Amino acid sequence: MTTIRPLFLLAALLLSGCEGKRAPTPATLVAWAWERPEDLRFLPDDVEVAVQTGFVEIAGDGFVARGRRFPLLVKTPPTTAVVHVQIDERTPVRWTPLLGQRVAAAVLHFARTIPTHRVQIDFEVRRSQRGILTDVVRDVRKSLPRDVSLSITALASWCQEDWLHTLPVDEVVPMLFRMGRGGPSIRATIAQDGDWRDPVCRHALAISVDTPIADAPADRRIYLFDPRSWTKADFDSVQHQVEEWR
Repeated sequence: MTTIRPLFLLAALLLSGCEGKRAPTPATLVAWAWERPEDLRFLPDDVEVAVQTGFVEIAGDGFVARGRRFPLLVKTPPTTAVVHVQIDERTPVRWTPLLGQRVAAAVLHFARTIPTHRVQIDFEVRRSQRGILTDVVRDVRKSLPRDVSLSITALASWCQEDWLHTLPVDEVVPMLFRMGRGGPSIRATIAQDGDWRDPVCRHALAISVDTPIADAPADRRIYLFDPRSWTKADFDSVQHQVEEWR
């Protein structure tokens, strides 16, 4: 048994899957362990864990950062360290190259706290703030070892546009939940054997326990989200959903 206790970190992820049509292969399942107490010792051995190890909030011309505050129980160490980055909308950001380098340094500090070969950045931004996301991703990638993969989560709507391919990442994870007004249309397209407009989004996807989806491509990495602490019943339910896709 491995215990991950409160730490100070950030995250990663590896490119997997394929573009284009081919015979489906079994999905690689990855359970997200967000910042709350989690006991994932019930997971099957072939299910990976991506743990949130750090938090960064940008405000004005600075930021606050902290490590994980809750314990995580797992049978084997997590394969992915995840950092959540957000912008404090109450304080206008005064973004500069120096602030970008400082935020990236914090992310890198979190990433190196536990040994993983994948780092994942969870950073949702408004259209007007995409330059901030781009700067952080590029600065993190410059300092990551070449053998460490970089992944980002993405709003599903971003994958219907044409800008994510400019980012130096190994994987983009479109989230098929909490999608807002355009969600039903996007979910219907994916469920009807469609795929993302941007090819960089065709290697992974994310679904939530409380937002079932009828069908989706199975030959890619599938991240699993639970809005509450995981239970075996929740995992069994979402695993069955994935198995029904193909």
